Amino acid sequence: MAITAGSKPDPKELAALQALISGGSGSGAGGANVYMGSERYAVGGDPERGGPRYSTRPKWLTEEQALTQFYNWPEKKRRDLLAQFIIGGLLPAGSGVMEAEEGWKKLVQASSRFGQAGQQVTPFDLLSGYVKAAGGASKDAWRNLGAFEVNTITGEKRYAGPGVYLGNGRAQQTDTRTDLTDPDTAKAIATKLFQDLMGRDPGAGELGAFGKALATAEAANPVTQTTTTTYNLETGQPISQDTKSSGGMTAEARAYLGEQQVKKKKEYGVNQAVTTYQNAFENLIFGAPE
Repeated sequence: MAITAGSKPDPKELAALQALISGGSGSGAGGANVYMGSERYAVGGDPERGGPRYSTRPKWLTEEQALTQFYNWPEKKRRDLLAQFIIGGLLPAGSGVMEAEEGWKKLVQASSRFGQAGQQVTPFDLLSGYVKAAGGASKDAWRNLGAFEVNTITGEKRYAGPGVYLGNGRAQQTDTRTDLTDPDTAKAIATKLFQDLMGRDPGAGELGAFGKALATAEAANPVTQTTTTTYNLETGQPISQDTKSSGGMTAEARAYLGEQQVKKKKEYGVNQAVTTYQNAFENLIFGAPE
């Protein structure tokens, strides 16, 4: 359409020109085909009678302008966008900012094609369609993101993994267990102690008594294992773990328990007395070793 020359342009041509400048219902001028919603603008008014009047019009950007917005967003908005991509099935779990950047580029390009066809579809409208198809239309639509859950409507993220969340991607889990010595090992410990202290093997009843005492002591001293896991906040996947253990009974503690069991027997006292006198008698006859 050409605007005719003259001091007073044709009213129809002037209306068409104003519609083009204000945005109209189609794509904007100068290759601005990416629809980004609406924006408010001043349409005149008298400051002395209440200030300017405002109206709204479609907001159109070029692809380059729309792509640049990604880099100007705060970090949280980029993370939320990434979560929406993953929830909508457009990106796999484990994706990061580079994949989100590429995903945003595709949304902008698709929105631009809609704009060229005269349709007002924002990149976020396109993404929302995938999220809703994945079940994100309900208010409490929480979707898994590794050890976290993300609300597809609000973008809120919460920890859903094991243990207690400490913040900053760290969680801690504490497990308690009782490590009982197996019968063969318990028998070996008792046999060695009796041979060393009593000069003989333990009887069946003595083995049973030692095994019972050992199991009671181990039950009273469980092993506590604390594991601290650090997760990637964008993917929810673990990136490191640190495990520390405490409690339980050492080999020395088991041997000490068995030694105390043996020393309670009257036979041990008699055996010690006999051994002491025998050693003294031998020293008297043969002399103490030098």
